Amino acid sequence: MKLANILSGILGLVLTIIAIRWILLPEESANSLGMILLDGSGRNTQIRDFTSIFASTAIFCFLSIATKQFQWIFSSGIIFSIIAIISVVASQLHDAPITYSSLIAEIIFAMIAFTSAFLYKFR
Repeated sequence: MKLANILSGILGLVLTIIAIRWILLPEESANSLGMILLDGSGRNTQIRDFTSIFASTAIFCFLSIATKQFQWIFSSGIIFSIIAIISVVASQLHDAPITYSSLIAEIIFAMIAFTSAFLYKFR
């Protein structure tokens, strides 16, 4: 249980920092992913979608710590797994270049989340 809390806490903290950066420094956040910060409604969509993903998954991590329920952190793992899969699909179907550092981070986030969920479930 202690290791599950540690993994959930670390992942939650990292995701919270990323979400806060998207709110306070969106241009730097976009650049760190190899993107430009869009203009107009595209900018709003870009900032809100990225912030929402990272803030929601961080909340899921912290809810697992508070409730000791694996479902919350497992949900974060599902989200990051889908993001990683869609990254590869977009590359294949739409000739969108893969940002390998992001793909690796998504896989690591999913692995941490699933490991933590497993530890909560089978404590």
